[in-house]
Amino acid sequence: MKKIRVATKEEMIEIYKMGYDVWGDNLPYEDYITMCQASKKYKEGTWYVLEATDTNQLLSSLIVYKLNLSEDQIVKGIGSIATPLYLRKKGYASLLVEATINKLEQEEKCNNFFLYSDIGIEFYEGLGFIALPNDSQKYKTSVCMYYSKENDIDSISLDIPDYF
Repeated sequence: MKKIRVATKEEMIEIYKMGYDVWGDNLPYEDYITMCQASKKYKEGTWYVLEATDTNQLLSSLIVYKLNLSEDQIVKGIGSIATPLYLRKKGYASLLVEATINKLEQEEKCNNFFLYSDIGIEFYEGLGFIALPNDSQKYKTSVCMYYSKENDIDSISLDIPDYF
């Protein structure tokens, strides 16, 4: 069995380690971890993990940010989605993203989600995200994507968030 839950403070180094090969920018490992620990943006969000309940092993992680894009709609940003290298391609990140969205839809009535993809859009399209039109994109190397079960991207009047 697997479950999602909010990460504990004691798990943060293990969580940061999941993304080192992608976001480490050739920094020494210790410098990367120190940078993550000092990151203001990492402290602003809520980290979620997918955990194997039989072993308590962390399988994947992500961070959720509250985006203040609208007074009448709850909007969240999902970022830093990572899985340890040796556990990738097993569906853990997909399961975590889907379960986190479902949790936030049920518990917080959130039905608008953004993320920035640095890995191409196909993975997130498989989860129901759509890439915003090219004229709405703010960056060349990351694609802003949107997800909602209730709202079509053309029917909402939200500003496109900056990279989070």
